[in-house]
Amino acid sequence: MNPSDVQITAGLGGFLVLFGLALVVWFLGRDLSRRLRRMRHAESDRLQAEAAEATFPAPGKGAADLAETDTRTDPSTGPIRPADPPVSPPRP
Repeated sequence: MNPSDVQITAGLGGFLVLFGLALVVWFLGRDLSRRLRRMRHAESDRLQAEAAEATFPAPGKGAADLAETDTRTDPSTGPIRPADPPVSPPRP
């Protein structure tokens, strides 16, 4: 027997390991796709709810209530702070 005639192959074990890895990658890709689709759908719902809230404020939320809780920043005037709480009269 000549040493150059020897063939070394992965055999059945190598095939099973490679097949197992391929299945794991496929399941991970499927799970990732499902999670991304779910996130995209949730974000779309959130944006639609925000748009609806901006168009039609919730009951009990007047313009004064919304202005008091607005914490966004206006670049020209700086941050919009909540209104000061009402001051109660001093007690006698």
